[in-house]
Amino acid sequence: MQFLSERRMRRMAFANSGRKADLKALSDLSELDMADRRALDNAVLEMLGVKRQRERDDLINELYAYLGDFFEWIRQKEEKAIANKNKAKRKAATLPAELAAQILAEIKDTYGQLLRSYADFLDLNRPFSTFDLPATGVPQVHEDMFAPHGSVRFMKGRKQISIVSTKTPEQAALVVVIATHGRRGLTRVPFDPNDCVSLQKRYETFIDDRSKRFKSMIADRTSDPELQDRIYDALNDLILHETRA
Repeated sequence: MQFLSERRMRRMAFANSGRKADLKALSDLSELDMADRRALDNAVLEMLGVKRQRERDDLINELYAYLGDFFEWIRQKEEKAIANKNKAKRKAATLPAELAAQILAEIKDTYGQLLRSYADFLDLNRPFSTFDLPATGVPQVHEDMFAPHGSVRFMKGRKQISIVSTKTPEQAALVVVIATHGRRGLTRVPFDPNDCVSLQKRYETFIDDRSKRFKSMIADRTSDPELQDRIYDALNDLILHETRA
């Protein structure tokens, strides 16, 4: 048996969960209640020079009471540590989203230009084509004899789930860039190849600069690389939702 009874071992956990009455169903016996343990300790005290039986009984009772309290304190300390660890894990799970929301609020107040979407870079006075980009899939430029002007495949693993035929290779390259950064659904793309190249360059520059700004703002809040990555992903999800709205 253990030095702490099952009832005392579970006391704090049952009390915290509102099941204190259920403790009565648990055994309150421990190693310290065993007759052979008491006989052994009695013999040890007698060998140490405690001659009177009553004095030995008093010492044993005092020792056992202390040990019972001590081991229960150790058990409760362990339970509190476990509870704090679980609480910290739950807090860590929500922290990236909370910090990402704080950063987004700061962006809205101070750096509104970072919320520009792909549509803000388009010149609608220039000719354009309209493509319906699928909601899911990883975009890839695809060229073959059946698509001499280029096309974009949307893949899930090795499986093609959709294909968008473009008018020019430059359109295909631009579609891959904007789809990679979250643009889906009906999307206008410049008809002129030179306009596509120019727009792609400006948009990629904007995305790169914005990414650096995001990472700098995140680094101001935490130096943990893993947490920084999680905040960055959460922030990009929020930004994507904002620019799609």
